[in-house]
Amino acid sequence: MVKIPWHTSAQSLPWIPGNEYIDGRSKNFMDGTVEEKGKVRAEGELSADIMRPQGAKGPIPFVIMLHGCDGFGRVERKWGRDYGGRLVGAGYGVLLLDSFGSRGLGPDGVCSDPSQLTWARRRADDAYAALDWLIGQKIADPKRVYVLGRSNGATTSLIIMNRAIGDLHEHMFAGGFAMQPSCYLMKYVEFYAPVHLFLAEKDEATSPILCGQMAESKRSIPVKTVL
Repeated sequence: MVKIPWHTSAQSLPWIPGNEYIDGRSKNFMDGTVEEKGKVRAEGELSADIMRPQGAKGPIPFVIMLHGCDGFGRVERKWGRDYGGRLVGAGYGVLLLDSFGSRGLGPDGVCSDPSQLTWARRRADDAYAALDWLIGQKIADPKRVYVLGRSNGATTSLIIMNRAIGDLHEHMFAGGFAMQPSCYLMKYVEFYAPVHLFLAEKDEATSPILCGQMAESKRSIPVKTVL
């Protein structure tokens, strides 16, 4: 386990241009939400598990994995270990980033929160802080760090890859992989690197139809989809 100093982008910008009512960026590590039990803290550290191929030396390609709306509980930690282990076997380093446990959120995370998009925006800054840390520690190859998220973490991954958000940060991701994301309000978002969507046809929580429409809309970097 490692501890990563948290920081946000230097300026505020809504994650969807023209939809300023959904911002979600916070200048505080803990922002006093119901899930945070009203606590406000300007600074803090993100907890993460890190896995690397045996004998790995110097900067290597990395994948930052993001949990869903219930955090890294037993089920999602098993998912992280399973997928992460396969990636490590393929030569990648893996960082399992815990946004909720780091802030003391309970086992239900934000699953009952109707404002999950706000949390997804905040978690995007978590991922960029982790990216900066991996590069600063000379652990990861700066040009080959990817983000992979499921559920709320998948929605976070789409926000991360939004060009408007990426332009706020010194370092950017090489690509994003989103497993069952919410594509609400994202139809015309421009991404700065390749994005791959993995959708469940009968998913009733996050509409694969909206994601399909997003993928079909014209953009400079196409979105690839597996249904």
